[in-house]
Amino acid sequence: MDIWTNLLGGFATAGTPINLLWAFLGCAIGTGIGVLPGLGPAVTVAMLLPITSQVEPTASMIFFAGIYYGAMYGGSTTSILLNTPGETGTMVTALEGFKMAKSGRAGAALAMSAIGSFVAGTIATVLVTMFAPIVAKYAVRLGPPEYFLIMLLAFTTVSAVLGASTLRGLTALFVGLAIGLVGIDQITAQVRCTGGVPEFMDGIEVVLVAVGLFAVGECLFTLRTAVEPAPWPISSTLARV
Repeated sequence: MDIWTNLLGGFATAGTPINLLWAFLGCAIGTGIGVLPGLGPAVTVAMLLPITSQVEPTASMIFFAGIYYGAMYGGSTTSILLNTPGETGTMVTALEGFKMAKSGRAGAALAMSAIGSFVAGTIATVLVTMFAPIVAKYAVRLGPPEYFLIMLLAFTTVSAVLGASTLRGLTALFVGLAIGLVGIDQITAQVRCTGGVPEFMDGIEVVLVAVGLFAVGECLFTLRTAVEPAPWPISSTLARV
């Protein structure tokens, strides 16, 4: 009962007009930031962190939560309309939503993304509030065998959704693993696969890879389509003659 009491008390605090205003402002800023590829919710929160010194703590947390949720949804706009995911969470949206946009169902894809974000975010918040203490209790007991089984489960799941070409899916899997090895190991602090380049010590950002694969390719394809020369009228006339 304490959990439900605290949850209802939290909703009552968040439902005040001033906190709702901060939530609306955070969602608006987060949605605008999410549309820009490469600027995710973490970067936005880090840039606006000095606001906490001038705002009441509860309002600032609500403001940052609105930025996070707004940015997570805002990335779906460019993913669906331009095939340009802004962060890793919208890569699947780009794969499926852009196909709907090309078939004339961009509005339906955007509506599904908005409704899904709201429903899933609300359910996830309630579940985390209810089961976070239990999950944290067992999470600290995980050791190397459990982490190995989790990785094995992840590889098995990936192999089950490779699609029509198993070779292409496995190739993409191992290329992704190779990219993930670049940088400093978090456990041993050893530098791996950097080739002597200091910039690679922080690793290769997944957002940069996603933007390079999706956004740059889409821009080049659109540019090629736009500048493709049209047939000359005189050529068609001579061909008919």
